[in-house]
Amino acid sequence: MKIWTLALISALVLLILNANVRGFSPALSTVLVAQNPYPVEPGGNVNIEVQIQNTGYSGAVNAVVEIIAKDPFKLLPGEDVKKTFANIPGSDFVTTSYNLHVNESAITGDYDIEFRICQGEAPSSCNSDVISINVQGEAELILDSLETVPSKIEPGGMADLIVRVKNIGTGTAKNLNLRLNSTCDELIPVLAKGSDYMGDLAPGQTKTGELRLSVSSAAEDKTYTLILTAEYKNENNTAAEKEFSIGIPVTGSVLLDVITIEPNYNRNILKVEVANKGTSEAKSLEAKFIVEGKVVGIDYISSLKANKKTIFDFPLILQGSGQLVMDYIGPGIEKNQTVEDIVLNFEVPSSGDGTMIFAGVIVVIIIIYFLYRKFLRKKTKKQ
Repeated sequence: MKIWTLALISALVLLILNANVRGFSPALSTVLVAQNPYPVEPGGNVNIEVQIQNTGYSGAVNAVVEIIAKDPFKLLPGEDVKKTFANIPGSDFVTTSYNLHVNESAITGDYDIEFRICQGEAPSSCNSDVISINVQGEAELILDSLETVPSKIEPGGMADLIVRVKNIGTGTAKNLNLRLNSTCDELIPVLAKGSDYMGDLAPGQTKTGELRLSVSSAAEDKTYTLILTAEYKNENNTAAEKEFSIGIPVTGSVLLDVITIEPNYNRNILKVEVANKGTSEAKSLEAKFIVEGKVVGIDYISSLKANKKTIFDFPLILQGSGQLVMDYIGPGIEKNQTVEDIVLNFEVPSSGDGTMIFAGVIVVIIIIYFLYRKFLRKKTKKQ
């Protein structure tokens, strides 16, 4: 009986000693109970409320709690790195708070903040614990580059827009879609290529989209404005969009071509008909007719619009080869020149033809003379 009593007492002693080691001594840990705002944006400030919990049965006397704030967090001025608590009763807690700044370069995610808790000066009396802070970034989109194919957009043509969109923000732009909106009748997005779905665009990432538009033949030589809209969802799945105003330069071309060359024997001139088969106006058009290396005539017109014709007059030359040199100002206010080779091989009028013309002129003069005399006779009789 004594043996059983002794064994029971020994077991109770061991149980008490074990309980003292595991439960009766202080056991401190940290718990995040509030984060304001939640989530916090990069570049913003956040206030966190932390409980220092004692899960042991004995009190923690002069417990020192040290916050170790690493990137992307930084304690705001005036905040204490170390805090001392005179007594944290067993199975109880104390509450404290900290104000921190979040680095602007932080991206969306959960970040740990470490706490070091000591109950004495010996290193063995210290332990570490962490809490997690939620940071949610915001997408910020920029138009990184814009290229048109072809590089020179003409009236009546088509153009592909190659756009590079970059996310310089701290959050992902989800389900990104690019949509082209025209602000004029001259540039019309092509239905099948008026938008481009690009998926998710993570922070620091760049993606390329391709859109297409048609250019009216009535478009002028100038820069037209289009609106490129980026539609996406931000980190909390709310809809957002960003608009980019882009300029599309439309520049036509001048294409001068000689249509006909005809001599006018009566006026003793050579008529050269020139057409502008391009898409832009040729301004200050000067035509020089050069035959056998010599300038034989110059004619000028202030403007020749697209799809229009004009006639230049030069001294009559029937035989020989030469060039028609046409200088003009193009759509970009640049000086241009078009040179057309011309070969002249017209028949020289015979002398008989000249005699007949002379005779015809004499007949006309005689008729006029007799009509005039008849008129004078009638006038005399009346008097």
